[in-house]
Amino acid sequence: MHFNQILPCVLVSATAAVAQLIPVGPIATVYREPNFQGRHFSVGKVGECVQLPDNIVGKVSSVKLQQFPEPFYVACALYSNDYCQDPAASVIWYATALFTNAYLPDTSARSISCKLNQHLP
Repeated sequence: MHFNQILPCVLVSATAAVAQLIPVGPIATVYREPNFQGRHFSVGKVGECVQLPDNIVGKVSSVKLQQFPEPFYVACALYSNDYCQDPAASVIWYATALFTNAYLPDTSARSISCKLNQHLP
């Protein structure tokens, strides 16, 4: 069997495996109030910067992350400026499964970027 005959089968299998990890709902939800209360905004994009809407921007008090089967997890960076610019200087919070994220000490987030990560073996 030639490689070009096997390649479509490999691609279909890899695509099916990745599709199982794509969340059905939001990857993260940011809330205006602590403890996941009040107005909220759902982040549905992975690996892209998302600008927060006017009713949430500058007032993010908690973040709820989508749960994935081990070894995968979601991590989000919240930025104090628009469009996740100058990440080193503007990240105000890293939301990960290590924290409850029910109360953020700095509520000035204006944009967010989330990633799907994998724990190392």
